[in-house]
Amino acid sequence: MLNTMNEITMSTVEIAAMTGKRHDNVLRDADRAIELVTGKMASDLRASIGATEAIYQDAYKRDKRMLVLNKQMVFTVITGYDTSLRYTIIGRWIELELAANPAFGSQAITDTLIDLQSRVDMMAPAYAEHTRKGTREGYTWREACRLADVEHPDKVLAMFKAKGLVRTSEGLTEIHPKYIERGHAKAVNQRNKAVKLTGHLFRITHKGLTEWLQPKSELIAKALKDHLKVRPVLDEDGFVVAITGEGSNGQTVFDIATKL
Repeated sequence: MLNTMNEITMSTVEIAAMTGKRHDNVLRDADRAIELVTGKMASDLRASIGATEAIYQDAYKRDKRMLVLNKQMVFTVITGYDTSLRYTIIGRWIELELAANPAFGSQAITDTLIDLQSRVDMMAPAYAEHTRKGTREGYTWREACRLADVEHPDKVLAMFKAKGLVRTSEGLTEIHPKYIERGHAKAVNQRNKAVKLTGHLFRITHKGLTEWLQPKSELIAKALKDHLKVRPVLDEDGFVVAITGEGSNGQTVFDIATKL
């Protein structure tokens, strides 16, 4: 996107299209970055740091919210993305800079790469600590879900329990051994202080975060949506013995039949 003042910007919709990420996830990443930068959510502060509220129309011609970001904010948002996604966005940004300033092509490329590298360097210590924690200590379930963009961690864990992927006994939750065997999780001793806070006898490893939760975040979201649908539980003779799903408390067979 190139405005009339020759200032280069990029919208969250464009970033989503280039990276293959859902727009709501990109918008959430941008909102989170802005909140960290400003410490507030005021719209006037957003505009002052190069993040402007805007509207676009989706495939159904509905007005939807997006953000238009300047170079600094685009690079701030994508610093947390993996290398291939950053590569795609940087390439597009360089194209926009060359179109805006063809006489300064090489300098625009150099400035862009130096700008991004400075941001990566600035975040390197925090990333190293993040990796160390995931490798040595592991992340709590909620922390891992936050880092992997898995929403509703408690509901996801309840879904896993229903599917036999975790189990709870005497108030303590264990994860299925297969995740530990794969290196996606590690067992935590019951005497660990964190267990008293979380009630979980496991932690997610850095490998589990990057090879399991992050790549499958959208599949997990879809599975949770299906899991929360109100539906009957049938016995072997086909009779309804229970009704499960979010909001199913107090419902009867008549309620199920009406919805069907």
